Amino acid sequence: MKLLPCLALLIASNAFAQGKTDYTLNEGKVHFRVPPSWTAIMEKADGNPQAVAFQVPDDTAQGSDDSANVTVKTRALGGSAEFSGAVQEELDRAKAQAGYEKDPANKDESFLQYFVQRGPTRYVVRDSFALIGNIVAHVRCQRPLLEKTPAAWTSQFDAACNSVTTSLKQQR
Repeated sequence: MKLLPCLALLIASNAFAQGKTDYTLNEGKVHFRVPPSWTAIMEKADGNPQAVAFQVPDDTAQGSDDSANVTVKTRALGGSAEFSGAVQEELDRAKAQAGYEKDPANKDESFLQYFVQRGPTRYVVRDSFALIGNIVAHVRCQRPLLEKTPAAWTSQFDAACNSVTTSLKQQR
């Protein structure tokens, strides 16, 4: 009978963890919100850099090695003048990824959108940056380009990514 209460507690804690929407990094200096359906799969809230990675539900990718995910990464800088250098470092890392190709259709200059190759699957990746005090916040949204992915899901994913970035920028 002791197993039943433990099992109920485990189920309740998992349900609570999946519903978390508000996150902080850098001792509460960086706040952001994510949809309740996103599951945090990695959190590093100490040291420099800090990050939270989320897996985004994608029925089309079920049963494959592909997954849509979003990472919010922060790094404390010595001063705001270091922001452009920190952004350039991240862009250089992006360009070094296998199959990197800038998305020529992206006309929005508030983020960098590009394609990379992850195994046999091509992904679209969107990087955006915000300066919060002396902290650079980097939001990376990436999703596999799968033939069966509904356009409605893609629109929801992009809107949710924009929402995360907006929630960061509201605290400047």
